[in-house]
Amino acid sequence: MQAPPTSNGTAALALTRPLDHGPEPTIPISEGAARLLGATAVLAIGLIHILDAAGTYSGTRWIFWAYMAVIIASVPVALVLLHSASPLAWGAAAAVAAGPFVGYLWSRAVGLPGDAPDIGNWLCTLGMVALFVESSLIALCATRLEMWRRSVRGSLHGGRLGKATK
Repeated sequence: MQAPPTSNGTAALALTRPLDHGPEPTIPISEGAARLLGATAVLAIGLIHILDAAGTYSGTRWIFWAYMAVIIASVPVALVLLHSASPLAWGAAAAVAAGPFVGYLWSRAVGLPGDAPDIGNWLCTLGMVALFVESSLIALCATRLEMWRRSVRGSLHGGRLGKATK
């Protein structure tokens, strides 16, 4: 940025563009592609829990019903995500992923009521797949929500954040 000389010969710095708040975020994929990827991940979480639900019915009934809640929630959340770029859709997708993610970690670390045999069973193949899909979806949701927050912040200031006034 060039500083134009003033009447007394010294240079004064005039802000002619928004203050630098770090590099502009790059958009590696379009909103539509991100929503499709998110909806696919939400449905994958539902499918993973369908595959694992049968084993929980006879042992720990409340975990079975928690699985059913995840399975049932995954369909409308995926549909909303496909049809809306709303931050609420991304938040719902993050919730569908975060619930089972925390539940898996808790069940393996300290155990869930009525499910002590899973303590320390970290290498369950289906559980590892679920953790991968859930953590990936949480990361995608966080990224899309941050991009939405930045776009709202930019539009509230009308693109004039930090501009000099005359």
